[in-house]
Amino acid sequence: MSSISMEVPTFRINDNDLQNFINFIYKQEQVLKEFGAIKIQLNIECKLALKKRRKNLLLCPKTEQIVKMSKCEGIYFVQNVDHLGEFAEQSPLIIDECSFWSSLSCYRNKSRPLNISLLANKSFFSEKKSRAYFDIHRLPNQSLLKLGGTKVTRQFAPCVRRAHQSGSIFPLTCTQQRLFSIDYHHEGGDHHWYIIPNNQRDYLKRLIKKNNSSICLDHGQLFIDPSVLDRNHIRYHRVIQHPNEFIVLSAGTLAQSLTYGASWSESIAFALPSWIEDGHASVPTALCQCNIPYGFLSKTIDVTLFRPELIRRYITSHLNITSDGKPLIFASSLLCL
Repeated sequence: MSSISMEVPTFRINDNDLQNFINFIYKQEQVLKEFGAIKIQLNIECKLALKKRRKNLLLCPKTEQIVKMSKCEGIYFVQNVDHLGEFAEQSPLIIDECSFWSSLSCYRNKSRPLNISLLANKSFFSEKKSRAYFDIHRLPNQSLLKLGGTKVTRQFAPCVRRAHQSGSIFPLTCTQQRLFSIDYHHEGGDHHWYIIPNNQRDYLKRLIKKNNSSICLDHGQLFIDPSVLDRNHIRYHRVIQHPNEFIVLSAGTLAQSLTYGASWSESIAFALPSWIEDGHASVPTALCQCNIPYGFLSKTIDVTLFRPELIRRYITSHLNITSDGKPLIFASSLLCL
């Protein structure tokens, strides 16, 4: 693999910072933007509001597979099938990255099921615990999205992700309206992520357009061998996510992952001020060419709700706080300079 690829940075978080999670991410935002993602590990004192009876959902794998594009070795597109019976060949045990890509290129059917399930509006976090316990449900309303009121924040709920076996595939995708997102790994095999920062998006778009101009980057329609990114000098970053770790994705980041075993995880979207300031929120949805029916696309958030004076007030009140949770004394005056 090329030196273009690097591991994303890892941060450790204590109990107090976990309670002020959005503020913690805001402090790391320059690194987050540069790499497209960061990994967060929990100190031993951190408390999570996890349900006692968990992971008992009965989910069937999505009836989707990846198929290799004829024009480019190593670029695959996602295809719906009526059923997975004829593609039910057991995938080999995946122990590392190399064994996965080798098995994929040699797969007998020239296609491979994703072996994943996504279930929106479900969570393994409990909403009834005290604020001393971290609950993923709270993040949208603690983030910039709260300026849109409940009409906006109630659109965002956790999504449970199930990998049914080793070698399961989560295709390349970006969060709704290019928001930030967080993914928590509950249990099971490690997840191997490939992160493409937003500033590499145009290079990747040109590469895909050479092969199939009708497929967009944002809606889980592609899966790309990292060797393709190496050959085309597209910068990307790796990270291996273990159970009890968070992956935070920056606004506009493209990400795909594979698994080293069956697993449970969940994710949710949120916003920082740069989502507005850097123009992510204003990207026209008409640019999407993947032909997903309009009814399946998420609602577009009205960016006029996020007025500059409200954003400044939000930063002062919620983001410029010290490690003990108190507002910085001079935050307001600094914002006026």
